[in-house]
Amino acid sequence: MGLLFWGLILSLTLLGSWGPGFCQENYRLGPEDQIEIRVWDHDDLTRKMQIGLDGRLSFPFVGEIHVKGFTVHELEKDLERRLADGYIIGPHVSITVLDYKSQKFFVVGSVQKPGAYPWTKPITVVEAISQAGGISTVGGRLVSGAMAIVVRAQKGERPEKPKLPEQSPPGLKITVSLSAASAGDPKHNVEIGNGDTVYVPALVFYVSGEVKRPGRYPYEENMTVLQAVTTAEGLTDKASTRGIHIVRTQGATKENIKAKMEDPIRPGDTIVVPESFF
Repeated sequence: MGLLFWGLILSLTLLGSWGPGFCQENYRLGPEDQIEIRVWDHDDLTRKMQIGLDGRLSFPFVGEIHVKGFTVHELEKDLERRLADGYIIGPHVSITVLDYKSQKFFVVGSVQKPGAYPWTKPITVVEAISQAGGISTVGGRLVSGAMAIVVRAQKGERPEKPKLPEQSPPGLKITVSLSAASAGDPKHNVEIGNGDTVYVPALVFYVSGEVKRPGRYPYEENMTVLQAVTTAEGLTDKASTRGIHIVRTQGATKENIKAKMEDPIRPGDTIVVPESFF
């Protein structure tokens, strides 16, 4: 069910449910947002402007008005009301957001379209990743073990670029399982706020110790320890197959798991091949 839900979300995204004008009417304006205001049949009143740091802008006939916190739709109606008050008969105002500066979130890492996205309302991790085109998948399916790290913006902070997990203190980071999130588990499908970053680590594994080519490799679904070692070009003459273990991160802790060659691995695992002393 979780995979079906994720596939539906991804399909809707790829069909174009997200675009430059998505949810513009509900977007709440703030300092430094750039907008274009048009009054139908009054081209001389067309203005491209940036909202000031104090949340204000100035418009002909209307003067200076405080717009911070207004949605685009609310500002359109407010300007129509003001312009109709002795200036224009039946004015119709349309507003386009040209550059989102004040309300946004970031999705980066192993997603199809990393970048900044307008934050028009609280959304969930699944919705945020969907807007970024979805995560890297294997065979079109969500891989077991795929995860994301939500990095919270600090109160009052307006980040201009994404914050990676290593750039933030532990208290501002939440690690979530995307399989659980896509199944609707609220502990994992957490809400994303203004300024937050969703970081999706690449689907990789690591091999260290007595293999011919230790390093980082792309993960493939249902991989075993044997396949991982083979990917690293096999064992050296000094390798011990009895002592192979997997280092696996579970939240804030690391586990050392004794492993056999036929055991499955997960994304992010490190397969350690020790040296034989006999």
